[in-house]
Amino acid sequence: MRNFKQNQSLTVCIFGLLASSLAAADVGVVESTGAYSTGAIMPDVLPFYVSAVGAPQNPRLDGYAFGDINRDLGHSLVLQNWYFENYAWNGGNTPPGAASNNNWLDGNNVASLHVTVKSGGATIWSNSLSLVQTSVSGNNRFWQLQSLSQNQSLSAGLANGAYTVDFRVSFNFNVWNGSFSQGTSQTAVSTATFNVTPAPGAMALLGVIGFFGVRRRR
Repeated sequence: MRNFKQNQSLTVCIFGLLASSLAAADVGVVESTGAYSTGAIMPDVLPFYVSAVGAPQNPRLDGYAFGDINRDLGHSLVLQNWYFENYAWNGGNTPPGAASNNNWLDGNNVASLHVTVKSGGATIWSNSLSLVQTSVSGNNRFWQLQSLSQNQSLSAGLANGAYTVDFRVSFNFNVWNGSFSQGTSQTAVSTATFNVTPAPGAMALLGVIGFFGVRRRR
């Protein structure tokens, strides 16, 4: 069972949040957690969890090293799912007609996970994956990747070498300040690393072939 805390105090909810709205009511992120596997590309491989925000029992995503991905062994760095919890707190009367600044979430709000893979600072690929709401608890909304975006290989097609991968979540929320508008916010970027390598046995075989190739040319 994943380490995904659903009962968080509002004092820790804004960790990692870069708010772009100046509305007076609260808005924030409770948790932002990725479920990963680094073995064979199979949806039923048990994932491990690394968190960008919240869930202090999990490793931190920013600075996390996924290690070597041995492509010749059929391994891949797979993002199986992403779990996101955010809130927007209505501090006054429920809109419309609220007398003070208020933020709130509803079923029409959207959120996306942005993933960028880089090599030496150059972007190899970048993609925005839609998150869908799965449940509601008070002012909090729970999200995860839509089914078509789950089990994404982040290392597929990459040449051998060292890579970084950036993750951030953006979302919108409703704002009432005498009239209706949309506010937007996003989490801070978390950057992890991984290496794509051939299997050690394949490297040894290449060395033997090279050795005998040199001997034949003499």
